[in-house]
Amino acid sequence: MVRTARRRSGGPGVTWPSVSEIAWGLASDKRAIVLAVVLITMTVLSAGPLHPIDIFINEAPRPYWDQVREPLILWPDTVASRFVALPVLATTAIQLAYWHRSWRPIILSVGGVVGMMSMVAMMKLILQRGHPRTGDPSFFAEGGVSFPSGHGANAILIYGLVLFLIVRYRAARPHIIRRLGYCIVGIAVLQAFVSAFLHFHWFTDLLTGMVAGGFALSLVIRLDRMIPGGRTATWWPWYDPDGDDPGSGSGDAAGVQGGSEARTSGGAG
Repeated sequence: MVRTARRRSGGPGVTWPSVSEIAWGLASDKRAIVLAVVLITMTVLSAGPLHPIDIFINEAPRPYWDQVREPLILWPDTVASRFVALPVLATTAIQLAYWHRSWRPIILSVGGVVGMMSMVAMMKLILQRGHPRTGDPSFFAEGGVSFPSGHGANAILIYGLVLFLIVRYRAARPHIIRRLGYCIVGIAVLQAFVSAFLHFHWFTDLLTGMVAGGFALSLVIRLDRMIPGGRTATWWPWYDPDGDDPGSGSGDAAGVQGGSEARTSGGAG
């Protein structure tokens, strides 16, 4: 729900939904509810029923271990790390914010990453799962912070945000977007394989981390739909109140409903 208001300039404007409206909007998102149930289910199964699978994968032979270990650590394992993924997201968000004179891409990116990192960190500290090198996948091990995988969550949330922003603002053609989607799936699969191969994570750590990332991404997408169109236009440092108001048109509303504003309209979040 978005309440209408009047801007200082006299034109029609909008105000932010209340905290309770935002909370209810996030809590009632069907996709987020499904992923929350999957996240809880994976956590329960990882606590015991899936231990045989974790142990089997952890103890499986690692061919060419000495030859491939260091190259895997230096390249594939870093693809979903925050040191690589965050600059990609930051570059995308800042570029789109500049093109559309809107703080919306930056707000969504910062909110999504901070929320996801907070959720994953809290789960790690509460559940305290031991490292795969200990051979014991039990929870509540002293000093354990293995569950869920932050890299798995990064692969879905951060790169998923990059793709979402590109789709929302129509910054690439459909065939490019499809290829980017395939790349994200490839990154997630590669990260899971490498982390399990190197004994960095239990297999269920990685699966649950991806679900956690998907859950956070669904909340960000829902939040985007609740941010009023045109609201952040006046926050832009180079905003000209006497010129064309990039947020006063229907570009942002169309972006919420159908995907994004066109770059030429300068629609602002």
